[in-house]
Amino acid sequence: MPHQEHVNVLVALADTSIAEPVSKTLRSMGHACTVEASHEEALIKVRSGKFDIIVLDVDFGGENRSLEILDAVRNSAPEVQVILISDKKAAATAVKAMNRGAAHYLQMPVNYNELSFVVGLASKNVVLQRENESLHQELAQNYGMENIIGESLPMRKVFHRIRQAAATDATVLILGETGTGKELVARAIHFNGPRKKNRFVPLNCAGLVETILESELFGHEKGAFTGATSSRVGMFEHANSGTLFLDEIGDMPQSSQVKLLRVLEQNEIVRVGSNETIKIDVRVIAATHQNLLERVEDGSFRKDLFYRLNVVTINLPPLRERREDILVLTDHFLRELAEKYGIETPQVSQEVKKFLYRYEWPGNVRELRNCLEQMVVLANDNVIAETEMPDYLFDRMKLQPPGHSMDALAGQPLEDIERVHIDRTLKLVNGNREKAADLLGIGERTLYRKIRKYELD
Repeated sequence: MPHQEHVNVLVALADTSIAEPVSKTLRSMGHACTVEASHEEALIKVRSGKFDIIVLDVDFGGENRSLEILDAVRNSAPEVQVILISDKKAAATAVKAMNRGAAHYLQMPVNYNELSFVVGLASKNVVLQRENESLHQELAQNYGMENIIGESLPMRKVFHRIRQAAATDATVLILGETGTGKELVARAIHFNGPRKKNRFVPLNCAGLVETILESELFGHEKGAFTGATSSRVGMFEHANSGTLFLDEIGDMPQSSQVKLLRVLEQNEIVRVGSNETIKIDVRVIAATHQNLLERVEDGSFRKDLFYRLNVVTINLPPLRERREDILVLTDHFLRELAEKYGIETPQVSQEVKKFLYRYEWPGNVRELRNCLEQMVVLANDNVIAETEMPDYLFDRMKLQPPGHSMDALAGQPLEDIERVHIDRTLKLVNGNREKAADLLGIGERTLYRKIRKYELD
């Protein structure tokens, strides 16, 4: 079997006449091989965590001592593959060892073709475990709590609720406007919870007609409807032992709501076109940008389903209600975009910072990131100026793009303009003088003097 990766093997065999040809066979396969004839030294090497496969003599220093090595493997590195070699006299000990977690068992005299095959299987498992562990680490990094950016009080409340939800297996309902990061929160709950080693399966319920949605959710049997040329596993079965994320649950047709409610109550599904029930174990996280209470009141969303989903609720605030996070998010996205495009992290001018802070961001965090990406791509140098901002932002703010006249301010005393501007900026940042000074482009001490001068306390 060809190997893309090689593994480290410890050969714990006291008989050198067996150990040498075993190690030679393993080295010919491309594996790094260490031979150890001493029980004490072998135990030290096992506990070092440096080996992926251990070829162990069942009678290595006596029955109890070989089992001691196996127990050390199970306690310190349960993913390590143990291959036993034993003569017929030690068959009973080999059975005990297999019951305690050994992966394979070979009888002496060793058949080296069989040894190569067994080690090949074991090394394949090691590589798969490495890839799986690497994937989980990557997923944890991509969808960990640290990837949800915010320092404001509303976001601190969100973080607290995410941690509470992640520690349980409860159904979660995430509410928030489009672009607030509902799927990111759902993934953070999953990848920080008890099901993180199993699948996270997202499904957007918006725009799917009833028959397609139910086929997606529950699967279907061959011939269940026109075009069903084969059986298909649905999202619930695919997510078994993991998490199913139902985005835009508020758009689900009422007939599908009834069937979803039954699944949540009974933990079983029926494929479209079948009468057979299938048991499932799935955590459900749902999300919507709609006001579900209003939809319950107008009869378009089932009250019993709402309460079944609403075990834990997480309300994501729109960006305009946590303005103190805008510049924090800006810094984060600029670093992320710089890495994406292989450039030095750009800065934004004070004028751009002020505008980003004042804008309402109807598309929330998603709109902010898209806007910054456009500016990064089009920027002429490492400092993003106001002239490089998308025109639509000025249109929505009903402002003239930079470079146009400011006739409305002409003729007004400078002190009056300054007083109003400082007052509005302080209100914008809820009185935070450090942030106000940053937006105004002046020092905090200068701002403090002007606050006293204009009696803005």
